[in-house]
Amino acid sequence: MCKKPNRPKILYFTTGFIAAALLTSSVTALAEPVKKQITAYFNHTKIYVDGHLLHAKDEKGNEIEPLVYNGTTYLPVRAVGEAFNSKVKWDGSKNSVYIGKINAEDYNVSLSKLDYLSESHQIQWGGSDWDTYGNNSISPWDEESDQDNTGANYENGLLFEMIGSGTGGTHGLESEREYLLNRKYKSFQGDFVLHYESRSSTDAHAVLKVYGDGNLLYTSDVLEKGTLPISFNVNVQGVNKLKIKITNTEMDMKYSDKLYFGIVNAGFMK
Repeated sequence: MCKKPNRPKILYFTTGFIAAALLTSSVTALAEPVKKQITAYFNHTKIYVDGHLLHAKDEKGNEIEPLVYNGTTYLPVRAVGEAFNSKVKWDGSKNSVYIGKINAEDYNVSLSKLDYLSESHQIQWGGSDWDTYGNNSISPWDEESDQDNTGANYENGLLFEMIGSGTGGTHGLESEREYLLNRKYKSFQGDFVLHYESRSSTDAHAVLKVYGDGNLLYTSDVLEKGTLPISFNVNVQGVNKLKIKITNTEMDMKYSDKLYFGIVNAGFMK
């Protein structure tokens, strides 16, 4: 048990401080400005983020020390938020603290909610010759019934279904979608995952590629049996048309054998 210092400091706080502080257990919202005298303790509490000591500072660069009041430790929200790479903004007119995006609808457009410009599916007949193939499909990821190979569910995403032709000449299956971004976004973020039903398949050897206006912007590592979800963050600033393409190669697939891949937790950031 930590011993309290002999000389507690008497501090005065308004709701401006309460709104700008992060409580480790709970947050109390005050409807009207309140000013009261409280006794708080500075116990030289240290903050560690992912094992690294955080030197908390305010907007002007002054060091800030966490305090303890009524058994609750209060941490400086700006320092902690920025330690997790999230911008922190105080809006005095609204008496509000914003961590990360100010308006989620303006800053994050889900991939599954953005209408696509075109969709196509192809099959490779040996070498580099590709032809149109109608059996593959792309559909919304179901947050209740679909899981990745680790058993995780996701609220949004796309499910890519690839079906073998059984011709013996098939060395690759490919599905792609193109989106019109109108140069509105800065980044495309998400995770490339192997579906739970395909987690043990030896036919899975998939690669995700992202193109911007015909130029290759990103190529993922190979997604196969035992591969954990692959996170990506692609710079799409200035891109008008964006194409996402999943190609499964290397293995012949028997007729009607199926593989499932997903692009999940994906969206476009302004």
